[in-house]
Amino acid sequence: MANIAIFFNVHFLLSTVAGYTVGRFAVGDSVGGAVAAVFIAGTLVSRLLAGPLIERFGSRRLLLIGFAAFVVAPLLYWASGWVWMLLVVRAVHGLTFGVSSSVIAAAAVNRIPGTRMSEGTSHFASSTLIGVAAGPMVGLALSTTGFGTVAVIASAVSLVGLVIAWFMDVRPRQAEPAPEPAQPASSASVSTPSAAEPARPAWGRYIEPGAAPAAAIGTLYSLGYAGIVTYLATLAVERGFGGVASLFFVVYALTVLVSRLFTGRLMDRRGINVVMLPAFVLFAAGLAAIAASPSVLVLLLAAVLVGLGYGQLQSAGQVICVTQAPRERAGMGASTYFLGIDAGMGLGPLLAGALVQWWGTTGMFWILAVFLVALIPVYWLVQGRQLHRRRRLETAR
Repeated sequence: MANIAIFFNVHFLLSTVAGYTVGRFAVGDSVGGAVAAVFIAGTLVSRLLAGPLIERFGSRRLLLIGFAAFVVAPLLYWASGWVWMLLVVRAVHGLTFGVSSSVIAAAAVNRIPGTRMSEGTSHFASSTLIGVAAGPMVGLALSTTGFGTVAVIASAVSLVGLVIAWFMDVRPRQAEPAPEPAQPASSASVSTPSAAEPARPAWGRYIEPGAAPAAAIGTLYSLGYAGIVTYLATLAVERGFGGVASLFFVVYALTVLVSRLFTGRLMDRRGINVVMLPAFVLFAAGLAAIAASPSVLVLLLAAVLVGLGYGQLQSAGQVICVTQAPRERAGMGASTYFLGIDAGMGLGPLLAGALVQWWGTTGMFWILAVFLVALIPVYWLVQGRQLHRRRRLETAR
């Protein structure tokens, strides 16, 4: 519930702040876009700093500070008298978002039993999707009422989130100690737990090393979804589909929510690759269907394929990052994954824009479809075969 409040706030404001900036301060669209982009920049910085900040100040304190900032920030948007003030508020808001969402992800992971990690993580990821889908939907519906209404609603939702966060226990749940086999006293001092733990590199304070490969793959497949978000409306206009672009995302969200009820449990029972590998193919098929869509019906079918593809890549990728990290650093694993996704969503519009300039929107979607297919062997070499070997060992035991 707290996660829904955070992501609703972010995307509710993201859908309205650019237009508000242009109208309020009489600036160009580029400045309005910068006000939206500076939030992402703040988020990326805070993802890197989440680990050290949590170690220094503690999860609960940072979570409450973050929600308090979410209550105040929308009202400061409204009260800002100069555009530079709005840019500063957006940057600080982005910083608090990155840390707060990392703390909540860690709290959720710490409450999932190890035997149901994939299922629990998939359900938690669905809360993000609800906030991401509901925020723009409500924001666009209220965009004509004035930004004052938007700011008050955003603050009120964040206040509810703050109350929920106040009663949340974000401390890591202590795992039950495993029974130790009897051994001779002479061998008891051969090794110690600290000697068995591999040393983390210096950059491990900012990025979880075990999650880095999956996060890098996440950056790459997020480029495809960034292309959809950026240019689907353009393609719909070019083909005379009217305002169906918004319906595409409704179908996509419903597909993801329903499919995650089953795929999480499937990953717990059969391994993560049983979802990841088909998801690459389905996402590529969805992009190809968008490129070739002759009708609205085919475009909505593409939304189902993208939901079964990218929607499952998102949750399965998060499961990989969480399970590849030590249990006490599962939150850092989730933060590292989000860093990868944010980087892909930030770079994606730039790449998609360059492709559209040379090959048009149709060509851009075809190229992204081929790119997703080419990612399958990359994923297998970087992460998939390791997960396959680990699954075979677990099954053998």
